[in-house]
Amino acid sequence: MPGFWPLFLAVAVALLGLGVISPILPLYMRTFGASGVELGLVFAAFAVARFLGAPLFGRLSDRLNRKPLILIGLGLYALVSVAYALAQSLWQLGLLRLVQGLASTLVTPQAQAYVAERTPPGREGRTLNLFYTAQFVGLGLGPLLGGSLAEHFGLTAPFYAMGLLTGAALVAVLWGVPREGQPAAARASSRPPWRVILGRREVWAIVAYMGTRGFWRQAFNAFFPLLAAERGLSETMIGTVLTLYFVGESVFQIPAGYLADLLPPRPQVLVGGMLATVPLFIVPRVSAPWALALLALLMGAASACGRGSIIVVRTQLGRTLGMGTVTGVQDAAFASGQSLGPTLAGVAHALAGPAAPLLLSGSLGLLGAFLSGLLLTRTPEKPRARARCT
Repeated sequence: MPGFWPLFLAVAVALLGLGVISPILPLYMRTFGASGVELGLVFAAFAVARFLGAPLFGRLSDRLNRKPLILIGLGLYALVSVAYALAQSLWQLGLLRLVQGLASTLVTPQAQAYVAERTPPGREGRTLNLFYTAQFVGLGLGPLLGGSLAEHFGLTAPFYAMGLLTGAALVAVLWGVPREGQPAAARASSRPPWRVILGRREVWAIVAYMGTRGFWRQAFNAFFPLLAAERGLSETMIGTVLTLYFVGESVFQIPAGYLADLLPPRPQVLVGGMLATVPLFIVPRVSAPWALALLALLMGAASACGRGSIIVVRTQLGRTLGMGTVTGVQDAAFASGQSLGPTLAGVAHALAGPAAPLLLSGSLGLLGAFLSGLLLTRTPEKPRARARCT
């Protein structure tokens, strides 16, 4: 459909910029003297802003055109990128993370809703997972590029790269993505109130899965680089391991989407969600780069399997509850895990050492996959047998 490919490319480029800083941000914060708890709090600031902004802007986007919101978010991203490199204190980094998190709720959730609203029934999995493949390609290449830039040009170089890449994404959206043909007032008038939305079991299945997934993903991103650096891995190797997670997720995202259009969600959510968290128990026990690389690939591939079905559930719910609203709920759930993950993982790091954040995250990831599968077993509606892969 018109506008999909420019939007896919723009999101991939924007998230390439975001991924560029992921392997070096913990190390950059250490130059400001950040402790483990402070590191977790700064990481959590990004997710706190997402938690607060995603439902608000998601609901708003069901009443307004989404393209202007995406452009505003990309513009804020570009400005924050340069400001990171110019920061003079830890509190400034925390403030910038808040602004960056708010900007992110104007970009990826709105882009997801834009695509989902134009996806025909029965093709939710393959289309939306193709979108996420573009997203993960950007996020996956970012850490490798960021680690290399930091190693050769210093810790501030990835921030300037993020600014340039986000600016390019803004131009791509401005010129390549069509604006919606009409305001969303007609869509908004039929949307149910929040009490109805939060009364749906499928909504809570999304919350359980995405909340715990956000927890273990962000805790891994925040504390694996520190654990790896203590074992002598270079910035480039750390970036490579983080990249391989996204390689695994990108490669399996499209097959997972096709399966999600054909099969009920529970098996994929349970198997994928649980297998994705098992490596978190193993990573602290190994130090060989090849073993860490294989574990990262497994995490990504299994994560794609579970997430593919969750995306279909979300998209089908969005047709009656509001695409931006449900996407905002998903994003807020993920952000709640992202905010709690680094914070509680930072406490675990301070109390029990560098392996504790990963062990805590793995336990909660297993619990979230189980709860989500349990809620999906009682999904009452199956109005379209082929389209309803949830």
